[in-house]
Amino acid sequence: MIDVKNLLRLILTTDFTDRQIASMHRCSHNTAARYRQRLEEEGLAWEQISKLDENELDVRLNDGRTRRKQRFVEPDWAIVRADLHRPSVTLRDLYEEYARNAGTGLMSETEFRRRYKAYARTLGLVMRQVHIPGHELFVDFSGKRPHIANAITGEQTPAELFVGVMGASRKTFALAVPSQRLPDWIEAHDHMMHFYGAAPMLLVPDNLKSAVVSISRKDGALINPTYSRFAEHYKSIVLPTRPKRPKDKAPVELAVKLVQRFVLGKLRNRVFYSLSELNKAIAEQMDDLNTRPMKKLGGKTRNQLFEELDRPAMRSLPVARYEYADWKVGIVVGADYHVVWEDGYYSVPFRLVGAKVDIKATAKAITVYHRHQAVATHPKIFKPGDSSTLREHQLPAHRSYSQEQRAELLAWADSAGPEIASFIQRHFEHHRQPQASMQALRGLQSLARDVGTIRLNTACGRALRMNATSIMSVRSMLRRGIEGKPIEGDVLDPIEPSGHENVRGEGYYH
Repeated sequence: MIDVKNLLRLILTTDFTDRQIASMHRCSHNTAARYRQRLEEEGLAWEQISKLDENELDVRLNDGRTRRKQRFVEPDWAIVRADLHRPSVTLRDLYEEYARNAGTGLMSETEFRRRYKAYARTLGLVMRQVHIPGHELFVDFSGKRPHIANAITGEQTPAELFVGVMGASRKTFALAVPSQRLPDWIEAHDHMMHFYGAAPMLLVPDNLKSAVVSISRKDGALINPTYSRFAEHYKSIVLPTRPKRPKDKAPVELAVKLVQRFVLGKLRNRVFYSLSELNKAIAEQMDDLNTRPMKKLGGKTRNQLFEELDRPAMRSLPVARYEYADWKVGIVVGADYHVVWEDGYYSVPFRLVGAKVDIKATAKAITVYHRHQAVATHPKIFKPGDSSTLREHQLPAHRSYSQEQRAELLAWADSAGPEIASFIQRHFEHHRQPQASMQALRGLQSLARDVGTIRLNTACGRALRMNATSIMSVRSMLRRGIEGKPIEGDVLDPIEPSGHENVRGEGYYH
């Protein structure tokens, strides 16, 4: 499904061509061209578009016009060239194979040969890349890695070396991180943005998994949703390089070699016992690199070129720093109007059953979005199988049933004994998740049927004195038969002294 709003943002706020925009959104370039034309006809600017939701955009822009069809079906010329180099294969043979599958978009053999020759002439040519100031920030990991030593054992643990470089000024950033995993990848990017003090239009990574989920000939690169949201926070766009095309990222390839020389080479005889210590030394070396005059550029430094070229064209950073969050995109809401994140179940409004939503997970909260609008926010669940259900998300009938069931369970707790009632009250106050407390109540009912309310009251009382609020603690006591045993800190009833003359009193030992 095309993210229409983001597609319109690219059309209105960038100078990308229709084909570039289409490749980012896995759609036809004719679709991008049609939206561009409709925006011109309607006279819409991004300030107006940003205030509309996708339903309003559909009504405003999708007027049912049919898409232009390509005149010819184009074969993959790279495959044609590879097959042509195989023994006994001719261009006529390849055209006949193409003609059998082309259908109505068939081109003539003459046109086929003409287009192949035009493709062949482009091979081997090298395009000189001109980097627009403030436009591209290339990023990559160094293949060679520094190490962190254990202060006790001396064991060496490798760290990853992250490198970023601006396309125009070549100002370079480097940071050591524990791994290439997504959280470390995002953290390195966040440090880099604040190192430059401004954001570029494009982030140009390689095709590693933290940046690109998958690549296909048909759909192109599918950007990792967490990385994509990070770029949106800083008003940038992720545009990965083509697979197996190192010339697409020549600036960062050169920067990696320089960083390896200035970091791995110059720091080779030093031992580091923490990442912070290593990164302090890296920052000193990068400062040396960025303030070193470059002879081919009139003796100017990378820092000077950055201030002259890149910074004036870059975008200011948002006030708030990026808060790391994992994302799942395109999750279908089930019939129970709950979505799943790491074995926890979170409710959404019941009207969204069957719709696709996006899930954002931070360290403490889960937020669900539908068409870029937040529709539910829950505290994060850390116990597998638990659920968080908001009353306003339920069907009226379900809500009424839940209230009746809760009243019935609380009435049972009051009648079963004071310790059980106090325990469940403490559970509600401590966990602040009514659904989890209702599950705990059902568990207590089950235990009461197995061991009786007398033992269960004793176990709940002992759990309260231990400040335990988990039903697992109560179940463990009953299974081991220790619910009646005293715990440290319990005040025992004093023993009445015997009046027998042979029994020493407590004063005897003082």
